Amino acid sequence: MSLYNQLPMQWEFIISKLKSSVTVVDATSPELPLMYVNDHFTWLTGYAYEESIGRNCRFLQGTDTDPETVSRIREAISKQQSIKVDILNYTKSGQKFWNELNIDPIFNESGECIYFVGIQYDISERKYAEQQLKTAASMTEKTSRGQLEFIGKLNHELRTPLNGIMGMIELAGMGTVTEEQKEYLDLARQSGEALLNIVNNSLDMAKIGRGKMGVEHIEFQPLKLIQQIVKTHELAAMNKQIRFVCHADLSIPDVLWGDPLRLRQVLDNLLSNAIKFTEQGEVQLLVDVREQSHEETMLTFSVRDTGIGIPSHQIGQLFDAFTQSDISHARRFGGSGLGLTICKDLLELMNGSINVDSAEGKGTEFQVTVPFGSAQSVYNTG
Repeated sequence: MSLYNQLPMQWEFIISKLKSSVTVVDATSPELPLMYVNDHFTWLTGYAYEESIGRNCRFLQGTDTDPETVSRIREAISKQQSIKVDILNYTKSGQKFWNELNIDPIFNESGECIYFVGIQYDISERKYAEQQLKTAASMTEKTSRGQLEFIGKLNHELRTPLNGIMGMIELAGMGTVTEEQKEYLDLARQSGEALLNIVNNSLDMAKIGRGKMGVEHIEFQPLKLIQQIVKTHELAAMNKQIRFVCHADLSIPDVLWGDPLRLRQVLDNLLSNAIKFTEQGEVQLLVDVREQSHEETMLTFSVRDTGIGIPSHQIGQLFDAFTQSDISHARRFGGSGLGLTICKDLLELMNGSINVDSAEGKGTEFQVTVPFGSAQSVYNTG
C-alpha cells in the first residue's frame, strides 16, 4: 500500500488523539448530522462516539445557552461561512461548560460545501476568572461610590458649622481688639480657611467621582479673569517676599465661551501651591494663545516657580488623590493632597490637559491647556 493510500487512516488516528475536541458534520444533509467526533470530544462532553454520530450538535445546548449565539451559528452555517463563538454547552450529566467553538466549511473541487469541521476548547476556567474579575470590579465600584457619597454627605455637614465659625471670627475682628487678640483671630481665620478648603476639595472630589460635577459654557472675559486671579494671590506672595509676575498674550480674544469658575479653581490651586512651596525667587503666570480658529481658541496657562521642586520618581503619583510628593511637605506646608487631583479631573471635564515639569530644588512648572469657544462662532450660530 502506498503512503498516499495510508494517509486518510493516519490522519484519522492523529485527529482522534488530539487534546482538542474535533467534530465533522455532514453539510449535504439538511439535518447537519455528526459524521465524526474524536476522543477528546467524548471526554469533554461525556457522550460516547456511538451516542453522538448521526445527531445534530444541538444536543449539547441547554436552558442557559444563549439563543442569540445559536442564531449566529445557524446564520454562518446557512451562508457557509467560518465562525468563532463562545457558547455555553452541557455535558451528558448536565454539567455546564463554556465552549470556544470554531467552525469552518469544507468545499469539494466543484465548490460544493460537503463538511463543517468544528474545533472546540473548554474555556470554563477562563470564563470563571473573567466573571470573578467583573464581580470584583463591580464590588470595588460600588464600594468606591459609597465612600464618595459618604465623603460628600460628611463634608456638607462640616461646611455649615465651619462657615458659622468663620463668620464669628470676622465679627470678633470687627470689634475693639488688642494686637495679641488680633494675632489669635488671624491664626484662627487662617486655620478655618485651610479647613474649609479641604472640605470644599473633598466635596468636589465626591461630585466628580459620582458624575455629579458639570461644567458651564458661558461668555466670559479671559483677561479680566486673569487680573482677578493675580490680585487674589499678590498678597500671599508679598507676605513671603517673593516676586509674582504675570505675562498674558495680547492676542487673547476679549470674550470667550467656557467655564470661568472651573478655570479659576484650577489656576487658584496651582498658584497657591506655587507660592506655598516657594521660599525665595519668584512665581510666574504665563498665558498664551496656543491655537486659534473661527470656532475655537486654545489657551495655555503656565505656572512656574523657583520652589522646592518634585523628585522625578514621584511625579507619576502627583495627581493621585490624597498624595503629596513628600509626607514631610504635608507637615511643613499643610494641605490634603486633593488639589491637583481635582485640577486634573476638572480639566478633563473641560476637554483640557495638565502637564508638569520639575527639578528637585530648582522649581516646578505646570502647564494647563484648555479649549474655549470663540465668541464670534457662537454669535454666528446663535
